[in-house]
Amino acid sequence: MTTQPKSQPNKKLIVFPQDKGGIGKSFVATLLYDYLTEKAVKLKTFDLDHANSTFQRFVPEAEFIDTDVDANKLAVLDIMVNSLETADVALVDNRASGGTKVLRYIEDSRLTELQKQLNFELVFVVIALQDKDAISQIADLLDEYHDRVLWLVVRNYRDTATITMYDGSKTRERLQAKGTLEIEVPCLTEVTRNKLQMSNLTVSKGRTSPQVHLLDRSRCQTFHEAMMAQFDKAKGVILP
Repeated sequence: MTTQPKSQPNKKLIVFPQDKGGIGKSFVATLLYDYLTEKAVKLKTFDLDHANSTFQRFVPEAEFIDTDVDANKLAVLDIMVNSLETADVALVDNRASGGTKVLRYIEDSRLTELQKQLNFELVFVVIALQDKDAISQIADLLDEYHDRVLWLVVRNYRDTATITMYDGSKTRERLQAKGTLEIEVPCLTEVTRNKLQMSNLTVSKGRTSPQVHLLDRSRCQTFHEAMMAQFDKAKGVILP
């Protein structure tokens, strides 16, 4: 009997393409890092925010890429793609106002057209919350990239109990029509969130760290379990 060769995994390049700052991109990136790490994925991480280094504070192994360069030097971002020679997933946290540079790189390199040849899928993780600019940016991205990338919508309930602006938008209607998955990030208690930030801990690490109170560790455990269940819904998009 002839044994069929095992197919190579569909590697993933996961980026956060919105320009809007303060919408939770870095927090969601750390949650996704926790999930991928727990799933034992061969992972490479990058932080494009050289000014604030939010992601790298929580994920020390994340490599900095300085995108504050002229357009003709954006090939510094090749390192994201090249990392997939040894990793199965590259997770890239973007900086506020940095989405334009990443998108310019994607277009200049014809990255969407090269996905099959390079054996990876480009994943756009977009944050939906009660913010008009954030939703408008998702709409613009959808106009440009539609079926050229995989999409994951993260509904961020950090500040509000509802996201009516997004729920009633044409943007959501269009994304749902193409079968885009949505997951939810519930509100993490503010005191716990602040303690994690002061100690530079991801939620997963906060579950066992003596740097935070037992009550905070317990809340981290509850939140972590909820996020593992949410990301499991999207494993076809984010796992290799």
